[in-house]
Amino acid sequence: MEITLVNLFFLFSMFIGSLVGLILIFFGFKTNRHNILLGINFLLLTFTSFIVWLLTSGSFVQFPFFYRTGNLAGFLFMPLMYLYIRTVLTDRGFNWKDFIHILPAFIFFVDFWPVYMLDNEEKILLIQSEISNPALYTSYTQSRFFPSDFYNPLRSVILAFYWILSVILVRSKNKNYDKDGFAKEWFVWIKIFLGLELLVFFPFLLFFWAIDPLSNFFLIHLTIVILNLITGFALVFFPKILYGLDEEKFVKQKIKNKTVKIENPSDQKAKEIESKLVEILDRDKKFLQHGYSIHALAVDTDIPVYLLTQYINHHLKTNFSDLINRKRIEESCHLIASGKVEHLSLLGLAELSGFNNRNSFTLAFQKFKNVSPSMYIKSLKRKA
Repeated sequence: MEITLVNLFFLFSMFIGSLVGLILIFFGFKTNRHNILLGINFLLLTFTSFIVWLLTSGSFVQFPFFYRTGNLAGFLFMPLMYLYIRTVLTDRGFNWKDFIHILPAFIFFVDFWPVYMLDNEEKILLIQSEISNPALYTSYTQSRFFPSDFYNPLRSVILAFYWILSVILVRSKNKNYDKDGFAKEWFVWIKIFLGLELLVFFPFLLFFWAIDPLSNFFLIHLTIVILNLITGFALVFFPKILYGLDEEKFVKQKIKNKTVKIENPSDQKAKEIESKLVEILDRDKKFLQHGYSIHALAVDTDIPVYLLTQYINHHLKTNFSDLINRKRIEESCHLIASGKVEHLSLLGLAELSGFNNRNSFTLAFQKFKNVSPSMYIKSLKRKA
């Protein structure tokens, strides 16, 4: 493979996209479940950039098993990005109706199933016959259901459709939030993303009739690489998004800004929430997971975040952070009383109780027990 500035540009884009995607997914499990979906989206973008690099560098024959997978990733990215925006700005989770969003990807997968089933030698022959002309490669002549070059305009139209839905949603919610913390960074970043995403499909829809297919190919796919690189690199300067910081504050503001009045949960709903909390927190002790968030609790209980927050605030007369920390302190006291952790330092006891560090453990212990953990341990020893 010849090393050129173009290839280096593609490789750097893939490095940034994959790194950001993995960071988002990793911290998504710890602090903000929304970021898992965003991380998947960046990995899909990175994969699309990888396919483009295979084409432009002439390296596709070394990776024949990826033949006809780039468009599949593209059809998945479009709706998943919209669903990410929807879950951030509303507390609406996923349901069976959302499967309609992956229908284009499913149709494409079924359409090209015979191609996917070819052995690598047959795929290499197909790649070699098309690799010299990327426009021919992207005409999808192997489609069983549709004419050649059907998927290129379809992809741009669908992307435009989800882009419009995303812009409408962002604009409708933009004025409802104080521009501080997570909200400030998120709205700035998502506007950058949507602005660059517009370049992916708009030039094609505007000039597809006037530009030759080869130029269209490079125009579309170069903008995908730019979108991946710039928005991924920009997240480095938006740590509250990248690491899910200040998300709990943002969630509280979402509840405050709901356009419909939220009533306290009914007695029946309150009993249901109470039962789920007992199951997840008291029986399964999910609070022992480091970085356990209200989003994680919502997933585990299958109860929306706003209902959990309403119940915790109005029925338990506390907030999520204090609820979890109180249960962690109770667990630490139980461990101390059992005598099984005498060999552990305070840091070891803190980590075993679900805290990330000794300092947060000590502060929480002092808050709920009115004594430091060291003094508490000494008082138990004196009584014994």
